[in-house]
Amino acid sequence: MLCSLMLVGTLTLSPITVSALDLHSIVQATGSLYTWWTQPHPPFNLATPKYVEERAEATGLPNLVQLASDLGLNTCVKRMKEVGMDQLLNHEGWYTLFCPTDEGFAHGDIYPGDMKLVQKMRLRVARGLYNSSDFHNEAVFKSLLPQRYIRINKYEISKETQIRTANGQEIISMNHKARNGYIHILKTMMGSVYDRSGTVISELEECCPQNSEVIDLMKYSGLYKELDTANPITFLAPTNEAFINLHPEFLIHLKKNRTLLNKVLKAHVIPGTWYTVGLVNGIKLRTWSNEVITISKDDEGLIKFSNAKAGIIVDINATNGVTHAVQSLIIPSSVRAEVQELLAKLHSKY
Repeated sequence: MLCSLMLVGTLTLSPITVSALDLHSIVQATGSLYTWWTQPHPPFNLATPKYVEERAEATGLPNLVQLASDLGLNTCVKRMKEVGMDQLLNHEGWYTLFCPTDEGFAHGDIYPGDMKLVQKMRLRVARGLYNSSDFHNEAVFKSLLPQRYIRINKYEISKETQIRTANGQEIISMNHKARNGYIHILKTMMGSVYDRSGTVISELEECCPQNSEVIDLMKYSGLYKELDTANPITFLAPTNEAFINLHPEFLIHLKKNRTLLNKVLKAHVIPGTWYTVGLVNGIKLRTWSNEVITISKDDEGLIKFSNAKAGIIVDINATNGVTHAVQSLIIPSSVRAEVQELLAKLHSKY
């Protein structure tokens, strides 16, 4: 293959020959660059000085373990010692520790394939020196747990109230300075599905057979890769029962209409990371299908995404956002009449 490159008005390059092997390498490199670009990247902070233990000790500040004890984070300190992390955090740096209160440790959510204690503790320690000035919405910090990140989000709860979260857990106190880092106090524990990284769709595939139908549909429609690489997004994952409850044969007919299938599936993807703590009554979120869904919460805090009630498992952390299981389908208004007509035909057959 021959190609000629010209810089307008200045320079003409002579034709060059690109072999099939060269072209393959270009495509492969471009794909690798795209994959890298869509993944989380911790901020570069050139102003942060290199950590030197002697200088740190000279400040007279306590180390992270001592400071956590001084702040009354007794369970956090106890767990750090149980897994041996105190020997790292008592003299090395820089680290940023996200510690739950003692009460928060007692009320952590349980997830399928939940992590071991050592993995949970590593997940709440960021490599680097980060205070609240670094807490921009969707900022990510690399944690001590390989391939896992701590994602920061900011939510407007009211005109007067803004909260910040770390992997979906509210940060209730910030910027406690130790000689080798910072401590930020969380209301509850961080949780996740597995210790290794995964996306909103790949983690669900590993953990949750009750959502297998929507995963298969994403693959069938060609949207799986989009969900796997988009960042950040919120995935509302219907349970298998959500499809069956409409009609046992609904899935079969949905697959026959690719356009309808894509619109229904895209109605379950929201740009941005929306953990439940940031979902307040009345806010409206636009989905990939351009459908606007309205958030509502009952007195018990159970969430509905328009007509779709959240399932038992919510706030599943992923490298590219968060996943919530939902118990019914979100049908975009643009295809609602078409879906109702299909269901009427299916029900009339029996």
